Amino acid sequence: MQVLVFNNADATPKTERIECSAESVPLIMAWYGSHFAGDRYTVALDGRNVRIDQNGEPVGLKERE
Repeated sequence: MQVLVFNNADATPKTERIECSAESVPLIMAWYGSHFAGDRYTVALDGRNVRIDQNGEPVGLKERE
């Protein structure tokens, strides 16, 4: 299981933690990005920051595996 953490400066609660499979990470990130578009947020996967594109989808995630 992977641990995906969203830290959102504009939402309440500020932090959401999700335990998920590696295959579901891009889908969850795309969903979060679509629902919180315009918010200031960061994403961490297993304690490491994940770069996101303008749509909230992961950039360079395949290279980390």
